[in-house]
Amino acid sequence: MTGLLRFGALLAHLVGHRALDSATLTAAVGADPAELQDVLDGQPPTGRLLRGLGPVLGLHAADLFLFAGQPVPDDLTPITRNPHWSINAVIYNTMVMPAEKRRPLLDAIRAQPLVRREGRGGVSRPYHRYEPGFGAVLLGLAHNRNLSWLSTAMALYAVTDGRVYLSASTIGGIGRGTVETTPELTAGFAGLLGIPAPDLAALGGIQLPDDLPPPNSLATDLATVIWEARRLTTAQLQDVKLTARHLAGR
Repeated sequence: MTGLLRFGALLAHLVGHRALDSATLTAAVGADPAELQDVLDGQPPTGRLLRGLGPVLGLHAADLFLFAGQPVPDDLTPITRNPHWSINAVIYNTMVMPAEKRRPLLDAIRAQPLVRREGRGGVSRPYHRYEPGFGAVLLGLAHNRNLSWLSTAMALYAVTDGRVYLSASTIGGIGRGTVETTPELTAGFAGLLGIPAPDLAALGGIQLPDDLPPPNSLATDLATVIWEARRLTTAQLQDVKLTARHLAGR
């Protein structure tokens, strides 16, 4: 894809940053050494390999599919595809609640019972069609967390302490490639997605500044809330919204 590091080169970066050698990686993933080498040499990875690499690299397997330019399998998408599903209220209340209340919110999300998946989930609208590129991957990662343009803008504002303040339409422009993916914007996306900034920057060929501030505690907690909420149905989300509002003292 245009503007993206090939997956083999990205994998080499990820392995290097985690100080993993080939023998350790292949043993942990359960892959054939030749298969792994083929990927490092430029061959597209199989779905089985991507699923195995996720836990070893400390990344979500669903994200690795997007890194590799492949569709996310149905079973790795969010539970619901309801067009009225919205996490905006939960994001806002997580932003404004005291830090010590975020753990109870996570506990409330995780306490919701698992439901049987019915097909493919995630945010998908007719206007969520992007030209291949880094911005398209960023938006794909966001949509696979049930984030719309508006909720992505809200989360970016929160995890960057207000330094990245964008409209929903500007978020759409990132996906379409009409808005530049700056180092600060890339770091902001890394914060809300819960992906190490150097990993995300490497994918897009972005040079991060040496004085990049580390993710704040809100970024870490909000990214986890967003990810865990993928398993909620619309009805369950309504319960979590009430809990988040209560914890925020509103």
